[in-house]
Amino acid sequence: MPVIRPMTLNDARAALELTTATFEDLARRRNEAPEPPPPDLDVAELRYRAFPLHDPEGSWVAEDEQGLAGCALAVKREGIWGLSLLVVRPGMQSAGVGSELLRRAHDYAHDAKGRIILASPDPRAIRAYARLGLELHPCFYAEGVPRDVRPCEELRVGTEDDIPFVETVDRFARGGGRRSSIETQLQMGQTLLVLPDRGYAVLGNGSLRTLGALDDESAAEVLRGALARVQGEFRLEFITAAQQWAVPVCLDAGLELCGSHGPLFLAGDVGGFRPYLPSGAFL
Repeated sequence: MPVIRPMTLNDARAALELTTATFEDLARRRNEAPEPPPPDLDVAELRYRAFPLHDPEGSWVAEDEQGLAGCALAVKREGIWGLSLLVVRPGMQSAGVGSELLRRAHDYAHDAKGRIILASPDPRAIRAYARLGLELHPCFYAEGVPRDVRPCEELRVGTEDDIPFVETVDRFARGGGRRSSIETQLQMGQTLLVLPDRGYAVLGNGSLRTLGALDDESAAEVLRGALARVQGEFRLEFITAAQQWAVPVCLDAGLELCGSHGPLFLAGDVGGFRPYLPSGAFL
């Protein structure tokens, strides 16, 4: 049995490599094409380095003689806990490693007012998360090349100076702010877009990373403005039935709506979780 221990900064690259190998294996088992690896590993590694820095109590790895056998990363901001990652090396799965990593990461939620998990399509993961007492919310996603999207003139590129406004929106839409998570996204080269006094979005690598707003009309306007800035293929994930405002925007832009690869789990006070589209890495 691998040794379970707290994650350190020195584990970041190995955790990134383990994540890539694990999801490539899942894609093969589902007869799907694996997602391409990150274009810049140094930038991608920033996500993994953020967790032992900001959330050491939620960052755990399993290690054996071959290196990292598993990793669980959880974030907690303003009382909102979220599971960012749970991976176990192919060949080591269903042997108890994932369960122990999940238990330790979930212990970090002991004083949380709300909990969020974005699940992969792996049935074992979905079963494990459902047993934590969270509610399952089916999702869909949108993808394609946006066309004929009306640009939003008020939408502008944001900076770190806009993070207090982003926190205000997040407290309304998801129950709590997440300053360090937004800061990490900016450090990774992702683009913050701000619709003053109404909402925001983060774009990166051809996908919308997260979006929040103070009302549905503002959320739709932010999404239109984000789509107007996209060149080429675009992907938007984890759209639940609560985000009906996003449907006509996606359809009008010529995107295809499809069943998601995994559900969303919620528990406790996470605001209305609307209008809101979560970040895969930072919930």
